[in-house]
Amino acid sequence: MKTRTLVAAVAAAAVVTAGSIALLARAADPTVEQLLADHALLRRELDRCRDLGMKAVDDPRCKVADEAERRRFMGNGAGQYNPPPVQLFPNMPDKSVPAQQPSQTAPPPKTEPPHG
Repeated sequence: MKTRTLVAAVAAAAVVTAGSIALLARAADPTVEQLLADHALLRRELDRCRDLGMKAVDDPRCKVADEAERRRFMGNGAGQYNPPPVQLFPNMPDKSVPAQQPSQTAPPPKTEPPHG
């Protein structure tokens, strides 16, 4: 009878220990901010996710690493990029600006007779 009680106690202790380790490991998962602050840690997480293959889709740590990589690459999204408009044909007159009339002070163009 003592052996059974001892085995049950050891099994219960093992279950409690395994559960505690799992909770501590889950609590130690890096956050997006921690991954952004430590590039080497982010790289290790992304490498781990790459090695998981398709399992990485459902892995919560891989989702956090993916979000950190997206923010690192794309930024926080606070600003918008508004580049100046591109003038495709710089030698063409701008249709939005009214055309200027030629000045009257310029002499008329000279016409030469055709050669012949």
